[in-house]
Amino acid sequence: MSTWTHRARLFVRRRAFLLDLGEEVLFYTEGGPRRARYLLVGRVSPPEWLRLGLPREAVLHYPLEVDPLAFEWEGETLVLPGLRVYLGGPPEFVETPYYAWPLTGPRGRE
Repeated sequence: MSTWTHRARLFVRRRAFLLDLGEEVLFYTEGGPRRARYLLVGRVSPPEWLRLGLPREAVLHYPLEVDPLAFEWEGETLVLPGLRVYLGGPPEFVETPYYAWPLTGPRGRE
């Protein structure tokens, strides 16, 4: 198993899929580099965001209208409709319009 699966925690709350990576990581996304500890997928209103206990920063949010239980793991890749998170590093090619992979390990280690 990877260190990601040992460190990360997964939550499904109402309409939200939430992955807590345990600490902040630098990701490369379709919008460029972003730092995040949390990966949030779903159409979540500001009050719901607060109920989830999320900070204003360090959240990589994809407001996709997907069933939060419609996720799969393919090796070290988190798969949701329209989104892939390649926790094992960059893929050979990107398969979806939304994507992310870590540029650094935990605490900025390569």
